Amino acid sequence: MVPEPSDEAPFEPPPVDDIFGLAECEDEEPVFVTEAADEAPFDPPEFEDEPVFTAPSAHVEPPMEQPKPPPKPERPPTRDRPLPAISIYASWDRPETEALLRELAADPRLARAACEIARGGLDAAAARAQTAAIDLFVLGTTLDGAAMLSALDRLRSAAPKACIVILGAVNDIALLRDLAARGVSDYIVPPAKAADVARSLCSLFADVDGAKTIAVIGARGGVGASTIARNVAWSIAERQQQRTTLVDLDFSFGSAATSFRQDPKLSASDVIEATDAEEALTNALIHPTPKLQLLSAPTKTATLEIDHAKFDTLISNVRRTASFVVLDLPHAWEPWIRTALREADEVILVACPDLASLRNADNILKLLRSERDKPSAPMVVVSMSGLPKRPEIPMKDFAEALRVKPEATFVFEPELFAAAEADGQMIYEAMPDAKAALQLDLLASVLTGHEPMARPAPRSVEAPQSLPSLELVTPIPAERPRRKQRPTRTGFVALQEPPPSMKRSSGLVRTLAAVATLVAVSVWYVGQHQETVSTPEAAGAFSA
Repeated sequence: MVPEPSDEAPFEPPPVDDIFGLAECEDEEPVFVTEAADEAPFDPPEFEDEPVFTAPSAHVEPPMEQPKPPPKPERPPTRDRPLPAISIYASWDRPETEALLRELAADPRLARAACEIARGGLDAAAARAQTAAIDLFVLGTTLDGAAMLSALDRLRSAAPKACIVILGAVNDIALLRDLAARGVSDYIVPPAKAADVARSLCSLFADVDGAKTIAVIGARGGVGASTIARNVAWSIAERQQQRTTLVDLDFSFGSAATSFRQDPKLSASDVIEATDAEEALTNALIHPTPKLQLLSAPTKTATLEIDHAKFDTLISNVRRTASFVVLDLPHAWEPWIRTALREADEVILVACPDLASLRNADNILKLLRSERDKPSAPMVVVSMSGLPKRPEIPMKDFAEALRVKPEATFVFEPELFAAAEADGQMIYEAMPDAKAALQLDLLASVLTGHEPMARPAPRSVEAPQSLPSLELVTPIPAERPRRKQRPTRTGFVALQEPPPSMKRSSGLVRTLAAVATLVAVSVWYVGQHQETVSTPEAAGAFSA
């Protein structure tokens, strides 16, 4: 039976404002069912009879510790680059400025510079600039306003390219603008310390390396290129009184230190590998003479493989040590040697008048002509001309083949060069009037533009130690003076002792010698007379 449809709803509809029945749920109290009322789905095992199996716990690895980053290396404190070999003229008007300038001149960063301190301020500097080439003026003055600008104009007209640093007493913006318009590099107002002034000067010349570089290389080995490089460097330093640095770059067989009788502690290779190249170079330079510095080759044989960047740094630092730098290059063709020849201001190619030197010199000259962008062309110097028992190319044909006239020709004089080498002297020191010495002076003048003006200074820079006074016990017999041996004119000075003087014999010896001679003559005469008398007697007996 199908029930009859009813008009009543099967359930009571919810109120309009609470369709989801939330209010009813809030009114009902929650019913909590305890665990005791629920039956366990399985019987627990008996601990005495059956073992209890527990699920293995997952092994949790401890978190991996990240390695600590290495500590950043501490940067060494930045140091000021020492001033290059420049000339400094410092002048003052006030006594306190004089004390500051003298403390400044004693700063180690100014050790390479030649400092001159005088009184007079701007006016004295203008007068000094007319008689000498000054690179840097450090001037203390009491002038201000128009008087300072007028004196500065006079100085600038006399030294248009020099750097000027003024120690003034007026702090005025308008004055600073006028000074900057006149090319003043720095204006320092007291109170100022010498260290601060030195730091300012070093910053002005931090990138300046204005030395003239002269590279010397041989067309082949054994032509005397190192000898010419040393003598040219010595002539520039001692004859022209110009600060010069000689760099022996023959890392395998360089002997410049031996020629000058020096024993350096550091060499050029040590400077190249040093962390602080500037300080290492300062410690490596030795002074055979007051104006000549030497950077020697290693005492042990080393290779010629040098990093190009390190070599550039070495040359850049060396160019700050003197006015002229002479590079004694080995007979090789490494990349850094090629760079040195290309970048040098002057190049001297030493060759002998033979076929091997001609071929090598021609190849080197062709390469340098194509790569160098310097105004001066490479020079050719001929050495060991006139070597006995060796066929030579005539000088005219030699010059035509190279398309350059030799700047100098040195005759083969083994006695002169060997004697100078044995005594640790240069050619001018061994024999000043030798033709080779005059040629070396002329070659150095062509390279630098300066004329020889001084006799060589003594080798020892330090003053000799005083000897203890000794008492004479046994008198020395007086010697007869010996005559001086006249020097020969064959190109060298004889180094041997003069021959001892001949002693005159006494009268008795002369008498005995005369008697012996007379007796000998008498015996000979008697013998001849007896032979003459016996000859006719023998002839008569034969005829009878």
